[in-house]
Amino acid sequence: MDVPTFDELRDLLQRDPEGFERLRATLIDDCIRRSSKCNQRRLRGLQFVIDARRRIAGSPMKALLDIQTMMRDSLLALQQALLAQHRTCEPPAPTNARILQFRRSQSSVDEL
Repeated sequence: MDVPTFDELRDLLQRDPEGFERLRATLIDDCIRRSSKCNQRRLRGLQFVIDARRRIAGSPMKALLDIQTMMRDSLLALQQALLAQHRTCEPPAPTNARILQFRRSQSSVDEL
C-alpha cells in the first residue's frame, strides 16, 4: 500500500478522523506484516504499547512526548548494553608496567 503524502494525511484527518485512524492502523499492520517473521511478534507488542500510551496521554502532544521518551529510554538502554559488551571484549589492562627511560643521542640533540 502506498503511503499518502503529509498533506493528504492532514486533509484526511480534518475531514474524516475515523478514516484517518483506520488508514493509520492499516499502514502500521502492513508494515509489520512485511517485516521478517521473527520480528513481527515484537513489533506487534511494541505497537500495542504505543497505542496504549496514545490512549492514556490525553492529548496528541502528550502522546508524542511520552512516545519520544520511550524511544530515548530504549536507545539509552541499547547504548549501555553495547558499551557493557564492548568492555567485556577488551583485554584487561596491565596492572603494572615497567617504564623505560630513553636518552637522546648527542646527534639528535644537535639537530634540534
